[in-house]
Amino acid sequence: MRAQLEAKTQFWIRYALTLAFFIIPFPALAKRLKPPAEVAPRPAQSELQVGALRLRRCKKAPAYCGHLLRKLDPTGAVTGEINIGFQFYPHLDSATPPLEPIIAMEGGPGYPSTQTRHSYLALFRPLMDHRDLLLVDNRGTGLSGAVNCPLLQREPTAAPEGIKECGITMGKTAYLYGTAAAADDLAAVLDALHVPVANLYGDSYGTYFSQTFAILHPERLRSLVLDSAYPVVGLSPWYPEIAPTSKQALNYACQRSASCRDLAGDSASRVGELVRQVREHPFSGQAHDGDGGLQQVTADPANIAYLLYGNSTTSVLYRELDAAARAYLQRNDKLPLLRMLVENKHMGESGGPGASIKEYSAAMFVSVSCTDYPQIYDMKSPPDERRAQRARAFAEKQSANPELYAPFTIDEFNAMPLDTSVLSLCLEWPRAPEGFRSGQPVPAGTPFPKIPVLVLTADLDTLTPSPQATSAAALFPNAREVSVQNSFHVTALQDPDDCASLIVRRFMQELSSGDTSCARSIAEIHLVPDFVWRFQDLAPATASPGNEATPDELRIATAAAYTVGDALERWWVNTTGKGVGLRGGTFSYRTSGSHSLYKFKHLKWVEDVAVSGEGDWDYRYPGPIKVRIKVHTGNERGQLQMTWNYRTPQVQARITGKMGRRTLTATIYAPF
Repeated sequence: MRAQLEAKTQFWIRYALTLAFFIIPFPALAKRLKPPAEVAPRPAQSELQVGALRLRRCKKAPAYCGHLLRKLDPTGAVTGEINIGFQFYPHLDSATPPLEPIIAMEGGPGYPSTQTRHSYLALFRPLMDHRDLLLVDNRGTGLSGAVNCPLLQREPTAAPEGIKECGITMGKTAYLYGTAAAADDLAAVLDALHVPVANLYGDSYGTYFSQTFAILHPERLRSLVLDSAYPVVGLSPWYPEIAPTSKQALNYACQRSASCRDLAGDSASRVGELVRQVREHPFSGQAHDGDGGLQQVTADPANIAYLLYGNSTTSVLYRELDAAARAYLQRNDKLPLLRMLVENKHMGESGGPGASIKEYSAAMFVSVSCTDYPQIYDMKSPPDERRAQRARAFAEKQSANPELYAPFTIDEFNAMPLDTSVLSLCLEWPRAPEGFRSGQPVPAGTPFPKIPVLVLTADLDTLTPSPQATSAAALFPNAREVSVQNSFHVTALQDPDDCASLIVRRFMQELSSGDTSCARSIAEIHLVPDFVWRFQDLAPATASPGNEATPDELRIATAAAYTVGDALERWWVNTTGKGVGLRGGTFSYRTSGSHSLYKFKHLKWVEDVAVSGEGDWDYRYPGPIKVRIKVHTGNERGQLQMTWNYRTPQVQARITGKMGRRTLTATIYAPF
């Protein structure tokens, strides 16, 4: 739900594309690291003949680039043409004829596939000895005539003024960038390249596109993979799956974490109580965002709904919201919650001055959404009538199902930014032309093909909730759905566990998902046990043989561990490599290969323990983390080392060192 780079688990290009309902965003996050080295060799030839097209070596990618001129309006009612741009990565074993190629389609809508090439190359490199890879940018994005509406593009999140101006600017072309037209563009590219049959992978909105392509051009597909899917037929404009999935995900995260599972009650109920309290007594305050900027924010139901449903800070959300709710409800400690809201606001911005039109087109997000997704009002009506229709729809839904978005009201849900709530996104968009089929990119009643289909879903994904993936799978006669536990939106790209990615490659190779047991063995999220002010309020680390430290010194070790874990968790919401601690101090990191190398300076998670030192986090499975720190609290001084593998289920962190002159050796449920 948004627009920010890729709400996918992108380690290299940063978690993102988190999006407006079916987006995948985070362009700002891409600044955090240089892209990884290309996994495909740079082509030796300057040109390559593929089918009827002469392709030229790309300037910035190890591929051959081409384009195909297409009519903007296939009916000819609106004149004009558009170049559909693409990248072609030839198979690497030139001694053998290629097998059916792979096509990867990005999400959004609004994101170009070619901008995610690093992730697609990493995913499919093991298959590319014998299979070409084709990345085609949908019309209006990236290499395919990216559409720029300046005001809309500059807005941090989509707003009525920018949407209205964009609709006026696009005029008669406002409805010519839909999914069906883009699917026909891909078919035309395949014709020009003389590719009769291919394997298609789509993620997020790419799954919506891929279903459309499969229906309109079923003869062109050997296999289809839908990663984080929602159905192209039968989708409700109210998205009723979101709230139940969110509550279920909160409870899953708590039940699977040793630091939360023994608490009385359930996580969703605690968050629900938080919403009720701030509804009665909203409050405002300042907190630091992930980059250390101090921002003002209000804790109210709409902003908490945005935190839950915006998908901008997923890992942070599950790790910290339960504890932040308890800190406020039990001790009136507002800071943990305010920080989460500020971080979400910062990371949720899909536009702004840094949003490159080549990386994301806000115009395409709105245009495709208003063309293809079902609405609660009639797009053929003028905006004034649509607003009246929306008011009636709200009243009817409030009467029939007031708990639709519980613990939030319908009005509170609608008060989120437009590219997250989406209920009012299209009110200011131009009137649809005659004959327009609202929310129906494929002809009604068209049968779904019997091709092999793999549907991947994540059980902590509230952007494309698992019930939507199940509905998408049910549309195809020969579909297999696989749920990946403890995973978020888009499971196979930059997969740290090499689980979903392996399943995808096996499926494309063998047309069978094979053994999927790894999907039930992904490491859980380690929830914060509690947010406290003083180390004395924490449970002591568990002493190991040879420990001489006192119980209070073991509590200091616990505080130090969670101070480090808190800084590591900010990685998901940081774009600059520098940040601040919850209660003071700073941290920084730089990237070296697959490692994030941290420095901590007087970092504070509780008020009376400061941590300085270094940490080394290797993203690669099993995710080893090594920390060497100095600890200061009152008259106590210590030097500690910590190690654990963060991708190992139920892992314990080992803590060793000295507190004063006493040897400390202990373990703690890993803080991250």
